[in-house]
Amino acid sequence: MNAKPNKNTKVLQTKSNNGMIITVVALIAVAVVVLGGVVWMAQRGGEANPITFGETNDELIDITEAGVVVVGPDEAPTVQIWEDYMCPACGSFEAQYGESISEAVEAGDLQVEFHTLNFLNGQSGSGEYSTRALAAIQCVAAKDSLPVFFDVKNAFFAEQPGEGGGDLSARELADIAESAGANADSVECIGNVESNGGMDKASDSADNAQQSIREITDRVSTPTVAYEGEVVDIGNAAWLQDIIA
Repeated sequence: MNAKPNKNTKVLQTKSNNGMIITVVALIAVAVVVLGGVVWMAQRGGEANPITFGETNDELIDITEAGVVVVGPDEAPTVQIWEDYMCPACGSFEAQYGESISEAVEAGDLQVEFHTLNFLNGQSGSGEYSTRALAAIQCVAAKDSLPVFFDVKNAFFAEQPGEGGGDLSARELADIAESAGANADSVECIGNVESNGGMDKASDSADNAQQSIREITDRVSTPTVAYEGEVVDIGNAAWLQDIIA
């Protein structure tokens, strides 16, 4: 003989099932929200102010397809400078000639092509500081004004980490740039160079700089300055005045 189902039991089972369904739906909804947030954050971090070579904020700054930062008017005498942000001699060169170079460029008397290498990466704690600093200065070149570009460049060399283990993170470089007057776009771009493609662009740029310096000299060293296809004797304190004249 079959017993009739207890109505109370049926009601209790329905409530339990409804509760379980509601709980599962709620958990799925939460999971979707969390997953969506994670994806959004990942996309935001990966796309935060990347740079595109050839697109700059100042008409007197250009970034070529090879990653060379070119500053100054086309009609002015043009010099090429090869440097590495980990190079102490480059820091000394910046301290001695940086202001004179920036003044000449801003006055319209000089155009400079900055070819930045990263062959001293291994001298930094992370093994990639030269590349990181290049990525950071490319952010500034793309998104800021010419005077700010020179100020940040000078600040990077002034705060240069020591060879043999010194280092600065992307966030530290962003803070230095901000203190030197960089705008919010530049600062955000620098802080995200390790996720917005900046490091890859900088690495390719450094490879191109290695090739271009070999077209001038068989000795890869920094700083190297060239004018009209010839290496300039920067031991001559009047080299810049001679070129401008």
